[in-house]
Amino acid sequence: MLTTIIEDLAHEMAAEIGVPAEKVKNLFEIPKELSHGHLSIPVFFLAKERKKAPQILAKEISEKLLTRKIPSVERFESVGGYINIHLNDEHLFKALFNEVQAAGEHLGHNKRGAGKTVIIDYSSPNVAKPMHVGHLRATVIGQAIRNLAETQGYKVIGLNHLGDWGVQFGKLAYAYKLWSSEYPFAAEPFESLFKLYVRFHEEAAKDLELEKQGSLTFKELENGDKELLKLWKMFVEISLKDFSRLWARLGVKHDLVRGESFYNDRLNATEELIEKKGLLVESEGAMVVDLQDEKIPPCLIRKSDGASLYATRDLASAIYRMEELKADLNLYVVGADQALHFKQVFSVLRRLGYSWWDKCQHIGFGMYRFKDVGKMSSRKGQIVRLEDLLQRAVEIVQEIMHQKNPNLPNREKIAEQVAVGAIIFNDLVNDRVRDVEFDWDKALSFEGDSGPYLQYVHVRCQSILQKYGKGLPENVVALKSNEERELIKIIMRYEMVLIESFKNYKPSVLAIYLLDVCAAFNKFYHEHKIIGGEAEFESSRIALVYIAQQVIKGGLRVLNIQAPQAM
Repeated sequence: MLTTIIEDLAHEMAAEIGVPAEKVKNLFEIPKELSHGHLSIPVFFLAKERKKAPQILAKEISEKLLTRKIPSVERFESVGGYINIHLNDEHLFKALFNEVQAAGEHLGHNKRGAGKTVIIDYSSPNVAKPMHVGHLRATVIGQAIRNLAETQGYKVIGLNHLGDWGVQFGKLAYAYKLWSSEYPFAAEPFESLFKLYVRFHEEAAKDLELEKQGSLTFKELENGDKELLKLWKMFVEISLKDFSRLWARLGVKHDLVRGESFYNDRLNATEELIEKKGLLVESEGAMVVDLQDEKIPPCLIRKSDGASLYATRDLASAIYRMEELKADLNLYVVGADQALHFKQVFSVLRRLGYSWWDKCQHIGFGMYRFKDVGKMSSRKGQIVRLEDLLQRAVEIVQEIMHQKNPNLPNREKIAEQVAVGAIIFNDLVNDRVRDVEFDWDKALSFEGDSGPYLQYVHVRCQSILQKYGKGLPENVVALKSNEERELIKIIMRYEMVLIESFKNYKPSVLAIYLLDVCAAFNKFYHEHKIIGGEAEFESSRIALVYIAQQVIKGGLRVLNIQAPQAM
């Protein structure tokens, strides 16, 4: 799309600007107003180098460029210190139409990451705890970043760093031995497991001996007690089965499950490496890496009772991912409340001498809140379950569909697509670094800045194409109304938006862009009769509807949202 045009223009304009084409490529900007052109190049830094006023230099370069006959350009003009580039409407539209048809599902994709591997750690819930709305952010943001990485040509390894180890498993095993006969494990294995987890912490609040026994039981598990290992494996299997059901509903996939337990036989080697580097010191009986020079707390490597810690496992995990899986980029999609933890881990990796330490990045995100629920606690059972959230969304959408389109075929399937899409988009449209407060009316609106709104515009495009019924035209002519040109200008940015969205690890960039596409499409739709209007423009307007539909559908796919054919 736009990147191809920019590439060509950079080579065409390099001589007149007096800068190599590769450098010219990085100068292009997209003006907010179409009246200022499709593209522009600021010349301020050149003016400083050449000791000329920016407006004079921009005028001189524009006059030189005007003598060139570049097929894609209608005209150049200088405004202040900018060279504004107005593209040829017909050339641009034909190029766009041809590219969209040729690209198919790979629309907007590029090869910037070709030959490189990115590992993305996302979702990664804890065994025996239901996935709640807090897990939703890690799950959908991670999957969207994974999809964005694939549009950039990376080989992606989606990794599930399952929380399957730690003292809580000693507590859970101890609780299982005490009370499992009181719960219907055969009929409701996961529910029974979670109830045991909650009960242990309720009882431990009254009886401190339980906490002690839980810790001792975990120590036995770490030492390889066969009966406890068998119980632990059962807990993991029960949990993964339940998680997989929810991931499938969200369209989420992982390539590898590498839970915390995977690194058990790597912990000693990791500690020895830290010790050999002279980094391991004792502090109140525990072994730590002192990070005082960075004004951050020490990184705990081993507790005073000899038990391993999260940091030890994350160090072993990072080494495994970068050294054995040969990752070029290692991303952790984990809540912002873990920022200090990752800062400590990455600092230790740097001190160990790993040149790739800065290729490990924490992709933090804010909290998920409901107005009537404070910070969630799985220990107390005070959580909003992800499954309950999805199910309620489906019920609300079904009620809306029953009122608006009671005879819609496949209503249950479409309600699921719309409801799940609404929940995903409601998260992703927010800048990930901010907290999200859930609002049912906003999330499920068919008219506001929502997932159902995007899906509805896609359905509208689909309906127009079906009504036209003649297939796509072979040739198109220039569309020159303000609404048509504005829509084309927004659409041509699609590939650039995918690049920016991945570069910043912010799916919100793409989500907001899709809202802009839909708003521009609706202006075009309301101002121009597409079928049965001006005969000379009908087939070209159909082509524009097709282009918009493909961009909306492709963008939704990257956000992991389905695009229904009817609503």
